[in-house]
Amino acid sequence: MRKRSVIRDTIKMTAVQFVLECLALWFQSWMTRRVGAETVGILALAGSFFQLAAMAAGGNAMLCASRFVSEELGRTGGCPARVLRHGLCFCLMLAVPVSTAVYWFAPELSRQFLRDAALADAVRMMALLLPLWGYCACLRGYFNAVCHVAVPALCDVLEFLLRVGILAFLLRHGAASSVQVCRDLIYSMAAGTFCTAIFLTVLYVRRRESGGTCSLSFWRYGRLAFPVALGGCLTAALSTANDTLIPITLRQSGDSASRALEQFGTFEGVVIPVLFFPSTMLCALSGILIPEIARANAAGNQRRVCQLTERVIQLTLIFAILIAAILLKFGGRVGYWMDGGTLSGKMIRILAPVVPFIYLEIVLEALLKGMGKQNFSSLNYLAEYVIRICVVLIFIPLFGFYGIVASYYTSNVFGNCNRLRMAAKTANMPFHPGKLLGKPLFAVVFSFAVAALPELFCPALRECAVGMVLFLGIALPLYVLVFWLLRERHTWVTCREW
Repeated sequence: MRKRSVIRDTIKMTAVQFVLECLALWFQSWMTRRVGAETVGILALAGSFFQLAAMAAGGNAMLCASRFVSEELGRTGGCPARVLRHGLCFCLMLAVPVSTAVYWFAPELSRQFLRDAALADAVRMMALLLPLWGYCACLRGYFNAVCHVAVPALCDVLEFLLRVGILAFLLRHGAASSVQVCRDLIYSMAAGTFCTAIFLTVLYVRRRESGGTCSLSFWRYGRLAFPVALGGCLTAALSTANDTLIPITLRQSGDSASRALEQFGTFEGVVIPVLFFPSTMLCALSGILIPEIARANAAGNQRRVCQLTERVIQLTLIFAILIAAILLKFGGRVGYWMDGGTLSGKMIRILAPVVPFIYLEIVLEALLKGMGKQNFSSLNYLAEYVIRICVVLIFIPLFGFYGIVASYYTSNVFGNCNRLRMAAKTANMPFHPGKLLGKPLFAVVFSFAVAALPELFCPALRECAVGMVLFLGIALPLYVLVFWLLRERHTWVTCREW
């Protein structure tokens, strides 16, 4: 694989994901207006539960396929097609019992996780989709590993358009009950998953595979994939537990059940999408990094691992610190434009400083999984979510909605500092705080201070869209200019000699 393909593939994936994220952000705002924040909160709980069930049924299928197929490609004379077949069999072994259990215990699961026994039918329909979802995840990981990143991107477009189009059509008549909305969501997900499965199958059948000797037997694949699957299930379980506890603790702070779900829906439907929306490029990059790092690691190319690690961390911090500053200044207006009210705007501004840690998590997890540090990743996630859940249980009953802020700050700072330490240690990367943090902070303070000068002479610019455009038109070029002036004259990446 050519060295510049990482940049090229990231640009391709970013272009697709950016369009999808824009549409998703618009659709999320439309859903909040159409069905209400309370129903959006219920849908968020349903989505969290489906993520847990899909992770248990698929065994983190996409990550396993992407990583192990990439490692097979890094070996001479390997057979990636057989590794894919091992992944599909492993996924099927997990999917059948998990789907059966979810279908059988649907009434109890809907009552415990979704707080409504009437959603049992939606949970049963969700259970029937789990094996097919795992099959699609395996094929996505395979195409990602063999550097056909356009295939997963096209699948994302196809699935998103079908899901959103069908859901919008079913909700066209106006307000509906939360039970009906959940059913409509499952129908739209089923249509998208079926079409994606057909699309991926046709492309794989048409692909000609070269023969070779597989380095993994099925049982060895299972032993290697089990920790990856267990780590993914643990993370999904803790995330679901955290999401389930937030409405409960909001009620303990004095809010009604309806108000608690409404606040949770505002947080999940407005605040979180706005914070994560700019990370489109990083999400695309992380999907490409896992096979690239795994391939270099399997080939023993440690210098390549070091170069990618330092470069990715540096670019992530440059990007994340700029986004954090923009959200800190304009978060109130963005929340208002998203129909989240003043509360969502205030939350966006308060959470803006934690954005660099959130964005670092995206790329650091990809780096660590590509390096084979899945056990560390699982333990770190466990510690991170234990901290988050403890803070939720203590602070939300005392401070209400603002207790969520404390949970995000404590867990993200702790977890991502650990990830950064382990990634630098594993890649043998020299850590320079001045270069990684000093330059972006100086650049953002300088550019924003200069861009704010017109507001001193015309205060009305602070409250209008023209002022926002003018501010960003001055600040962004200055931010880039500062980095160009401070660029290094020698080689950008300096790794230790091996």
